[in-house]
Amino acid sequence: MLPEQDYVFIVDEAGISNDRFTVVGGICLHRDTLEGVYKTMAQYREAFNMKAELKWSKVSDQKMVEYQWLVDYFFAMNNSNLLQFHSIIFDSHQWNHHRYNEGVGDTGLSKLYYQLILHKFLCHCGPHGSLYVCLDHRNSQTSLHDLKGMLNATGRRDHGLIDPLKQLVSKHSHDEDLLQLNDVILGAVCAARNGKHLLADYRKSKRLLAMQVMEKSGLTTFERDSPKGVGRFTVWNMRARPR
Repeated sequence: MLPEQDYVFIVDEAGISNDRFTVVGGICLHRDTLEGVYKTMAQYREAFNMKAELKWSKVSDQKMVEYQWLVDYFFAMNNSNLLQFHSIIFDSHQWNHHRYNEGVGDTGLSKLYYQLILHKFLCHCGPHGSLYVCLDHRNSQTSLHDLKGMLNATGRRDHGLIDPLKQLVSKHSHDEDLLQLNDVILGAVCAARNGKHLLADYRKSKRLLAMQVMEKSGLTTFERDSPKGVGRFTVWNMRARPR
């Protein structure tokens, strides 16, 4: 069932457990584009016999062609500006949860979600229509109700937007094709930002996909923020506050 809202943002995180750089990122698109994406995803699954959940962790040398097609499809849509990808990156070595997050790591992660949704979705799409955000399901001490309230309050205070975020929900990724598509792109960005595509012992298919995503993004590196004039594929390396 398609959401009723005008703009959709599908968001997840990567690199939270074992990588130095954590990435929170998502796919943004207009509701009118959704039906076509779901139809293409269904055709892709049938043509390539990719019936199981699509995930970066499942990328293998045996399935490299199938995942390369998926990345090519994403960028065909991205280059046409039918969908965008936005991400925020944080150096986990710079966390100071004791000082800023009441000693709770999950609070720091929730703040990354808040910053990304606010600055890359609500501020840009809020003036043009109603908003829907879907997160991959995770156990968090920050309730979706509270996060939605904080985002709408900031939108009202700083941008004069009257509660543009109508729905903030979570789903299990195996039930949502867009969460799965986002997982693959997000995983590639995270791998590249952590330099894994340069490691000889990293899985070949993942190295190639990470390089494919970087090349097609139009950016030469994910270590620097995307230029201000770039809107379809953005990375934002968030700087830590003083420790």
